[in-house]
This record gives sequence, structure tokens and C-alpha cells, in this order.
Amino acid sequence: MVKLMRFQRALAVAVVAVLLTATSGYTQSGRAPDSGYANTALLMSRRELSERLTEPGIRILDVRSPEKYMAGHIPGAVNMQIGEITTRLKGVPGMLAPADVVERVLGEHGVTNKTRVVVYDDMGGPVATRLFWALEYFGHPQVSVLQGGFGLWQKEKRSESREIAKTAAARFGADPRAKRLADKQWVQYHLKDPSVVLVDARSAGEFTGMVGGPGVKRPGHIPGSVNVNWVLNLTEAEPREFKPSAQLAELYRQAGVTPQKEILVYCHTGARASNAYFVLRLLGYPHVRLYDGSFIEWSADTSLPVVR
Repeated sequence: MVKLMRFQRALAVAVVAVLLTATSGYTQSGRAPDSGYANTALLMSRRELSERLTEPGIRILDVRSPEKYMAGHIPGAVNMQIGEITTRLKGVPGMLAPADVVERVLGEHGVTNKTRVVVYDDMGGPVATRLFWALEYFGHPQVSVLQGGFGLWQKEKRSESREIAKTAAARFGADPRAKRLADKQWVQYHLKDPSVVLVDARSAGEFTGMVGGPGVKRPGHIPGSVNVNWVLNLTEAEPREFKPSAQLAELYRQAGVTPQKEILVYCHTGARASNAYFVLRLLGYPHVRLYDGSFIEWSADTSLPVVR
């Protein structure tokens, strides 16, 4: 009887442990328990990266602030600021820089067209995904975002370094993919196109116009848009990571965002929209564009409609 009770108690503990692992969003090994992402190669687990740190041909890009980088980073990671490949164009801040600038910057950071690039920020936030989108737009074939970012890497007590990584000069050749980008004219032309869905990745307050935001001339949103706040892509617990594929698929399905449509994502200046872009690509959506100028550009043009 005593042995039976011990067995039952041990079984109950094991079941609870399994349930906690399944609902936590990650395992102690750092590998996401959910493998249902259609483009699983776009999201690298902490365990996989830790096993490949010294592998030739991998370039890890840390897009956090220089101060955070100096305080500790993933061994071998190179610090790169998103501002190095963005600029102000026609009064719109944060726009993607011209191809020659991006080629030069990536080359200086040791990125070639054959390099396996892994990008991380503090979590799975809009800085890492902004660089992911830029690299995809310019035709880089092997780019991944680190699941959970440096936050979960550090929480799991994985190896860190304070040594500034040295990079040899490299050459990256840009090959822009027009179908990954949308400009103001493209959005305007497709406003009433039933095959296109516009996704506003801002907060509900910004979407309804209750909150304007810096630089927004006319609060509200682009007509016909659906609102899916980018933070809903991530788990609530800190440090955050991307939710399992089933939850993400349902989130966008409920908003009418389906793989059969062409998807246009936008936000304030394109950063938060890049997070939605990444998630939709991760889920296997084939036709996804990012409106680089986003609502800052749209709201400033009084000839264009804005609704609240």
C-alpha cells in the first residue's frame, strides 16, 4: 500500500511537471515544445544556438543598445544598431535606408549572402524583427530570430561574454524583393481590394484614435484595417517569447487574416509591424508586405482617408 501511494504521488508530480512545461512556452532545454510553425527555420531555439556558437558561417547580431551589449551578450555576437540601416526620408523617420547603405553596413558586420544570420534583442521584440524584415526584403535567404531573445537566454544561465567580437570585412549583395514591401501608393491602390487585408499592429487606443502617438497628424487608422496588437504575439510572462503556432494562427484567423489573402502590415513607423510580419511568415503566410512609412506617413498626407 505504501509503495502504491508513493507511486501515485510520483505520477501526479510528473503529470504536473509535464503540464507546466506544455503551458510555459519553452522547455528547460530552450527548445520550444510547439513544432507546428510552418517556417520553423525562422525561429531558432536557445538550445540550438548554444550548440552552434562556434560553427563557421554563423553571424549572431545583437540589436540591443551598446550599453546592454557591453554588460553581457551571447558569445561571438556583434552589436548592430537598427539606426545604421534606417533613415529619414521625406520627413518620415525610421525608413529603410537605400540598398547601398544596407550592403555596406551588413558587410562591416561580417554578413554575406551565405552567412547564417541569427538576430536577437531583449525578447522577440520589434527591433530584432525589424532587422529580420530588412534582411528578407533585401534577399538574404538564411535569417532567424532567437526565440525569447537575450532575456530567456540569460534567465536560463547560458554562456555570456563581454568581449567585443571582431569581424572581418565581408560583402553582402542586396537583391530587393518587391513583394515584401509596400509604399503609400500601393496601399492606396489596394484599399478596396477584397483579396488584401490590412493589419494595424498598434495598440487599440492608437487604432481607434484615442491615442495619437508622436508625429501622428490625424489619429485613427487606415480604412478597412483590422487591429491585432503586436504584443499579443508574445507570451504574457517575462521574459516574453513568441506564442505557440496554434495560438498565433487562431489570433489572426479571428481577425480575418488568412493565408489565402495578401497581407499588408503597418504600425506607427514600421517597427511593431515587423513583429506581425515575422509571425505571419513564421506561420507560413506566403504573401506578406510591410508598409515601411506606416501611419506616420499616411496620416501626414491630408489627401488620404483616415477613420476613427
